[in-house]
Amino acid sequence: MSNSSLSAPSPRASLSLVAREKGAVRAWSFERAGAAVTFREGPLGGKSKQTEKTFETEAEAMAFCEKSLRAKVEKGYFASELGFRAVPVEQVRAELKVADAAEGRVLVHDGDLVIPHDLILDDGFGLLAPEQDAQAPLVGLWVRGALTVEGCLLNFEDDTGPFLQVGGALVVRGIGVGGSQVRVDGSVRTGELIGVYNHGLVDVGGDLDARIVATEHTVSVAGTLNAMRFLGWGASVFRVVDGVEEVSDPHEASGVFVAGVLKKPEGQVDLSLARKRLAEGKPNLLEAPVSVRAEFRKQMAKKLEAPEKLKSLVLSRKNLRALPAELFQFRRLETLDLSGNKLRRLPEELGLLTELRELRLGGNGLQELPESVGELGKLVHLDLEANCLWRLPESLARCTELRSINLVNNPYSYVRASFGSWRQVKVLRDFPEVLTRLPKLEVVEFNGTFLRALPTRAFDSRGLQRVSIKDSLITEVDKALHPLVEVDLEAAKKTAADFVRFWFAHDSVHLEDFYDAKTRTYDFADVIALVHMLVDSALPVTAAYEGVLATWKDQVERVGHVIDRAERNPEHSRALFGALRDSLDTVGKTTGANVLVDGLRGLFDERARAGG
Repeated sequence: MSNSSLSAPSPRASLSLVAREKGAVRAWSFERAGAAVTFREGPLGGKSKQTEKTFETEAEAMAFCEKSLRAKVEKGYFASELGFRAVPVEQVRAELKVADAAEGRVLVHDGDLVIPHDLILDDGFGLLAPEQDAQAPLVGLWVRGALTVEGCLLNFEDDTGPFLQVGGALVVRGIGVGGSQVRVDGSVRTGELIGVYNHGLVDVGGDLDARIVATEHTVSVAGTLNAMRFLGWGASVFRVVDGVEEVSDPHEASGVFVAGVLKKPEGQVDLSLARKRLAEGKPNLLEAPVSVRAEFRKQMAKKLEAPEKLKSLVLSRKNLRALPAELFQFRRLETLDLSGNKLRRLPEELGLLTELRELRLGGNGLQELPESVGELGKLVHLDLEANCLWRLPESLARCTELRSINLVNNPYSYVRASFGSWRQVKVLRDFPEVLTRLPKLEVVEFNGTFLRALPTRAFDSRGLQRVSIKDSLITEVDKALHPLVEVDLEAAKKTAADFVRFWFAHDSVHLEDFYDAKTRTYDFADVIALVHMLVDSALPVTAAYEGVLATWKDQVERVGHVIDRAERNPEHSRALFGALRDSLDTVGKTTGANVLVDGLRGLFDERARAGG
């Protein structure tokens, strides 16, 4: 896990710093000779106070100098020899790649630069502190050449912060940033890259080589990435080698991060604390990461010696995206719990576990079951709650002992994340006819579903007790054919409106979903796909559309308002709703005159014309 391409800089034997305080300039310096250190501090050009300290070893002297240097930089001091000049933003705006740089001044350095300590990107702090009689704030740094930071690059403001743009490569001990934009034309070599909250970004024009990239905000790499990668919010950690993510070998956060940055009791990573530890020179990572597969082998070592003896196995909430191959050695398993992971698909090897009676797969974002599920002929209970299933395989009919199947909340809230985009999302619209052919089926449960119609054949099972379908789009039931099917037919209108309220919302439709701030271009395809899916879900509902349209009206206003606030620019929402309005022409061609489509077109048109 070490980053062999990044070597620690040689300790400085002397260094002079300055700081701007209320217009005045103070100076601080140290000189180290072996185990002896001399410190000087006072007003620049005035009388300074001198302090001398002698340590038992040179190593202790160097450690104390580093600690003292970090403390001074945290108070706003910076190296006196840095050759920056302040220029108005407008003078260099054509060169800047940051989005919407604020009015003010930029510190510009021509050529390569070495900063012999931490670089802190916070408003009015350190290098960015205002000079005496300054007329405008300093809003960023622009290094036209390569930049080497012998300490860390830090930004503690999560919502915003001055930018850093580097024309060449960037070499830095560690990066811990929040709301700042960091754009590097060349490659980046660093230790830990910590990105807190989702307002900032790190944009690398070349390769990125790091121990770990752990971030909640955007880190884009035009070249090749080599790092462990953790995308926050309880995600797994994956090693990325030459740009290829090793998805078959995930790591839990507890197998990568030190206990000091893991929240209790859930074990999620506190990236704000990780940034703080980085700034303090404390490690955030274990020396040797342990993958889920390695941990599985370790914990199951004795059981793997006699795999035929294991009857029950719980692997819930392990952030699994793939199953360890060793799992399928337990051919005598009767109960397997894989709930609460990120298993979008399951391997065909699942069919090797032919003794399974109970299989729990809830909360995975699962899209499909493998055809091999038909080999589980002894399966009695199948839990598929909170997934994104859009079909069930015909082979399921061979599970002739199946008594209950739970399909509540399909699709679940993370359906877009599961498929990668709204353009790729598929939902279950037709009741899986294969369920009617299960001879011992007793209970079927659906809830929160795009189902629009029941099967055209009766259930074969004579032991059927209940088929419960709540919050669906079904509007009629043939009770003679399906006497045990429970459906609230009046819920169809409300369900169609609830889908709009849940998915076309300000926390799921964002400016960055359709606008690239770097190129200042729009791509509305994904939001259009979402809108068309929601319109299509309501069209089979034969009742009036007043409730659905009322919900659309509320959500259009809320989404538009938040997008307007994102950059204080109403043109973005105008462009979005104009594109959505025009996209409804394709829906109208297939439906003809329709109250819902016409009403929605009017809402989009009104918002496109108004904005703001």
